[in-house]
Amino acid sequence: MFLTGVFYFLLSLRGFFKSKRPASDGTMRRFAVILPAYNEGQVIRFSIGSLVNMAYPADKFDIFLVADHCTDSTVAMACSPGVTVLEHSGPDNKPGKGRALKWACDRILAMNKHDAFCYFDADSLAHPQFLSVMNAYLAAGEEAVQGRQLAKNTDSWLAKILAAGHIISNRFFQRPKYALGLSATLHGKGMCFSRKVAALYPWDKTCLTEDLEMQMRLIRHGVRIAWAEDAIVYDEEPADVRQYLKRTVRWTRGSLDTARRHLSGLWRRAAACRDVKAFEGAVYCSQAYRFGMVIMTAALIYYTNDSFNFFVWLYLQVSCARFTVKAMSLFPLVVYPAIALLLERAPLDIFVAYFFQPVLGIFRLPVFLAGIFRSRTEWGRTEHTSQVAISDLVD
Repeated sequence: MFLTGVFYFLLSLRGFFKSKRPASDGTMRRFAVILPAYNEGQVIRFSIGSLVNMAYPADKFDIFLVADHCTDSTVAMACSPGVTVLEHSGPDNKPGKGRALKWACDRILAMNKHDAFCYFDADSLAHPQFLSVMNAYLAAGEEAVQGRQLAKNTDSWLAKILAAGHIISNRFFQRPKYALGLSATLHGKGMCFSRKVAALYPWDKTCLTEDLEMQMRLIRHGVRIAWAEDAIVYDEEPADVRQYLKRTVRWTRGSLDTARRHLSGLWRRAAACRDVKAFEGAVYCSQAYRFGMVIMTAALIYYTNDSFNFFVWLYLQVSCARFTVKAMSLFPLVVYPAIALLLERAPLDIFVAYFFQPVLGIFRLPVFLAGIFRSRTEWGRTEHTSQVAISDLVD
């Protein structure tokens, strides 16, 4: 755990320097823009509005709304010029993002008319330059690209805390990983895959975190995921604790499932092929077990309290141990990440909200336990209600 922290801290130092955006080769590739939705009548018009108005030739991209077992006004709201509605109602009569994506992509691939596939969520908004930036990355030879994710709503303290997390992650995690030749992290929206990748690696129908599963599967097969800093996607953050917990439990369950499927394969590829991308992917994937390891380590330290314990002995060897440990914890976990907020000129309320992030730590144990015992196939929808348009965010 300590070495993992050191590894990512050293990696993050590259985040102080921006990488150059690749130049377009003049070719305007044709994109399939795919938008899965399950009962998203409250927000779907804002997402479609941002996609329809992207600054890219209208004849070079097609928007597909994948209505997954919708029973509300989603389909009616999505029926507008430039949008093709694909209504999915599988034989099991259960909604699921991965299942709907696989079904839709098989049909779009069969059209044989698109060079690349872009994926968004019904609650997300695309920056007007999104496709232009992705076109440049494809021209540079990238096969899979993740755009920069930011929060579109900051109307509650919980949303502000999560918005601060995105800013820090973009600066000190995504940017340095891409600059140093590693694979970026997929977020489920703002993603772009070449037609080749979309055809070779169909979406998993059962995993609760289909984006993380796809990320690890691509890395296992040697496909690097690039990060496009200028291709921005705005995502809705949970407005209350109930929504946050529901989403986090699903992510925890999906992360554990993904680790079970891919962790050993990532380690094998890292060792056999000396693939640094697979090594970092394995380290990242292993974080699914970190809370369990912390609990086990704490229990063992307590159990061996009356006998020799290496961690306790090492702690006692440090001069001014209490102060030193506190300083070593506060700097990388509190002070250093806050630098990213200053560099990105985050609003004052977002900056202040970051320091309340430890409050979310009280949910880690129940979320981890719920993630362990949750069904592997039960997909749960997070309610989206944020009435934010792209014009509210971009001039």
